[in-house]
Amino acid sequence: MKRLLISSLMVFLLLLPFAATGTELGLTSYPDGIENFFAGAFPPPGFYFQNYWLFYKADQFRGGPPNPKAFVFVEALRFIYSSKINILGANWGTHLVVPLVYTDLSSRVGRMVIADDNRFGFGNIAFDPVILAWHFGDFHVTSAFEIQFPGSYNRNNPASPSRNYFTFEPILAFGWLPKWGLGVNVKMMYDFPTRNNDPLTITGARNYYHSGQAFHFDYCVDYAVLPQLRLGVAGYYYTQTTGDCADDVRVGFHGREFAVGPAIKFDYGRFSFCVINQFELAALNRPEGVRNWVRIWYAF
Repeated sequence: MKRLLISSLMVFLLLLPFAATGTELGLTSYPDGIENFFAGAFPPPGFYFQNYWLFYKADQFRGGPPNPKAFVFVEALRFIYSSKINILGANWGTHLVVPLVYTDLSSRVGRMVIADDNRFGFGNIAFDPVILAWHFGDFHVTSAFEIQFPGSYNRNNPASPSRNYFTFEPILAFGWLPKWGLGVNVKMMYDFPTRNNDPLTITGARNYYHSGQAFHFDYCVDYAVLPQLRLGVAGYYYTQTTGDCADDVRVGFHGREFAVGPAIKFDYGRFSFCVINQFELAALNRPEGVRNWVRIWYAF
């Protein structure tokens, strides 16, 4: 009995750091930093396809599990339609984003393994039925309302590619994009996540886990060296505005993070190529690492 009590206490203490993360395991359904160049300017009427690749590695988690290791690979397929339909002086459009995700997570205390899991499947699928884009010469404004749907998930797998809840996300973005010189893009979002009624076992929640609301934005400041070549810096900022709730208990942990890094964009005919390297800083209750993005954009 004594050994059983000691073992139970050890397991309880080791699981505490996972419960102390903002949102479930410090993760969200939106891939912060994915938007950069032209984030504030929806394209002119037509069909477009974007392919994103993300290589993410983190080995720090302030407020999270001990000795964390995380590797994530994402291939996200984005389908865009921009129409000639005019609503309130703006062009109406829509998009669909389908991410394929491989996640490898682990955490250890000495030789004891707390978590060790890897999974592949669909991440949260994003659909935006209403995108309104205004264009005023070099200045652009875009508003949207995105819905993010759950993908592949299992409560016993902390490396599940998807968050098991819906997120409703209003969006407002601005872009200043002269053909020469300085350009600025900011995409602001606010998350309203629903409850996860089948919470991850490792969080300790039994009936549900409700991640807090959050404000975050992607940004890019660049300089047009040539009409087809832009160099700059890009990243994101994330801050939770309300605490988490697990089984009717207010957890109260808030996540925050900032990222910055070099970015390059090159246009060639109907193709556009982007490479972005983002270093995460000042993380709290979220993983902290390096994000490497590659994006190809094709205009039909």
